[in-house]
Amino acid sequence: MALKQSHRTLRSYQKITRTALFIALCVVLGYLFLPVPNLEMITAGIFLSGVWMGPLYGLLIGFLAEAIYSITNPMGFPPPPLLVAQVSAMSLVGLTGGLLGRLLLRPGPFAGRSWIYCILMGGIGAVLTIVYDLLTNLSFPLAAGFSGDQIRIALAMGIPYAAIHIATNAAIFAIIIPVLLNRFPAWRSP
Repeated sequence: MALKQSHRTLRSYQKITRTALFIALCVVLGYLFLPVPNLEMITAGIFLSGVWMGPLYGLLIGFLAEAIYSITNPMGFPPPPLLVAQVSAMSLVGLTGGLLGRLLLRPGPFAGRSWIYCILMGGIGAVLTIVYDLLTNLSFPLAAGFSGDQIRIALAMGIPYAAIHIATNAAIFAIIIPVLLNRFPAWRSP
């Protein structure tokens, strides 16, 4: 009985430690690419954290990593509506990684480095980035009470940035994530 309790306690400590590690890693990934416009690795890091830790921990890691990164960003503190949009979107990224984790780690047609797997991962990265860009680009116009026409103009002005952001994240998800999932498939939290 005491051995089972000790084992459960150890697993709890492992989850807490891994969660802290992934939060720190995601924040560092955010800062690492901060000087490069339209290139970021924090989305991929949060997604992988969800894959390896599960949906609830992925959500938590996405929330905390993005909150820490955004609040302590040397470019400045984001306005509250933008902060809420960023944190919400990255929480969704971590949750999505956790929900897809078992499928992505299971041997089968979507496992490995096949071109189908890479296209699937690129598509996931593109969709998650579109959601992020929509939420963040809509956050200020909605909070400021813009009219429908003004919101459409604000979204249109963000298309060039969003297109590059979506393309780079799709490439990161298609190229880097399959390699990392092949190298570390057993990181899935027990």
